[in-house]
Amino acid sequence: MIQQTPIVIDEGPSVHQELHSLGLTVDIVASIARRAADAKAEALEIDPLSTPGTLAYINGVRAIRMELLPLGWRLSRTGNVEATVNDKLGVQICFQNVDIACTEQNPQAISGKGAGSRKLIQKGQGELFDRDAPEAVDAYGSTPTVWAVCVSSDSKRLRAEVSCPEAFEGNQFEGFSKRIWVVDEDLEPTLSNVGQPDDGSGPVEHEVRIAKK
Repeated sequence: MIQQTPIVIDEGPSVHQELHSLGLTVDIVASIARRAADAKAEALEIDPLSTPGTLAYINGVRAIRMELLPLGWRLSRTGNVEATVNDKLGVQICFQNVDIACTEQNPQAISGKGAGSRKLIQKGQGELFDRDAPEAVDAYGSTPTVWAVCVSSDSKRLRAEVSCPEAFEGNQFEGFSKRIWVVDEDLEPTLSNVGQPDDGSGPVEHEVRIAKK
């Protein structure tokens, strides 16, 4: 299958505009990414090997719902896929741990995708270009388009993008129609003291840097 080069949105005003069209903001995505990264960092070396990813996934999904359910979104588990849906916008948001976000390389899921994810994306993305003009934002009656908050983090860097995967046949993403690069933060030396001033007076606000290509 020939994959098209995705549209990459990485400039500040365009990032804000694209996220707004999805019912999201930079602050919401940054909060989701940080909560997932914080949870991942809590894993100990003696824990099962899958613990960091599991903690990040659980808390990433939780963070999405804590942010969006109060805004009128709803919880969905169609096909055993955890998603959060905005019926009016025709959008559903999933959380995804990836190898690396916000680079020229397309992000790859840390864990392989199953049949439920494949079917959900095939159905939602298949209708993406069959809907009415963008002005007609009421998307009731159509399968919500799947978007993923893709988060990668290690001891040095936290990155997050909101991207629309294309339909795929195997157990891994094969491409994206659009990628919105949102967060690119330095986490050195550890997650626990990011934003701590040297004088010990307490935490300070850590500015989100919108990733640039």
